Amino acid sequence: MHEPASDAIALPAAGPQDQNPPAHADPQAASPINHASYEKRKWAQYVDPGERIPPLYPEDKWVFWLHEEARASSAIPALISAGYGQLTDTPAYGSDSGAFGDRVAAALVRQATMRFFCSSLFPVYTREDPRYFRKASGSYLARAGWAAERALVTQKDSGSHGFNFSDVFGHLAASALTPAYYPSKSRNVHVVMQTWGTSIAGAAGNNLFLEFWPDVANLWHLHKQHTD
Repeated sequence: MHEPASDAIALPAAGPQDQNPPAHADPQAASPINHASYEKRKWAQYVDPGERIPPLYPEDKWVFWLHEEARASSAIPALISAGYGQLTDTPAYGSDSGAFGDRVAAALVRQATMRFFCSSLFPVYTREDPRYFRKASGSYLARAGWAAERALVTQKDSGSHGFNFSDVFGHLAASALTPAYYPSKSRNVHVVMQTWGTSIAGAAGNNLFLEFWPDVANLWHLHKQHTD
């Protein structure tokens, strides 16, 4: 049996399945961006370079998607998706105000199933970390490329990098369920594959947001401190 580790790092030498949780939370390990406590950083959407965070064990991964759903901003992607669908009539609910409500409801269901598959179910079995690991340095183009690439490449529990099975096949599994609640005109393979493709693009877009938004938040924080 391995001895308990005294701290956890963003790129551990061994995966969570091979480690014990830290004996004590490290008060110096909080994110410099949002100043969350060490334990709360377990449920973070993103990880800063070199940041020490708690590892995710299988029992943590099973509920990780619920932490994503509980965030105040969790409904924003669904609203954006519903707005786009209203313009393109996808799914085929029509174009009146009632159709927009149907699209929001469908987007929320789709989003929840995608988070369950991509952030919980698949990562448990593929031993992948569902959190986004920021590059946070280099040119804007290099960082944008890194963020987009993370939709297809991910960090494993071991600290190595490899194909992002969780995101790619998790989105496919969730897309395959859409005929269960989409209107009859949109219950076909074409819509399923289209949903899969747009969801992967959406994951890349979310990574871009997580890559650059902390920079904006930091600048605002520094500006506010200077003003105060």
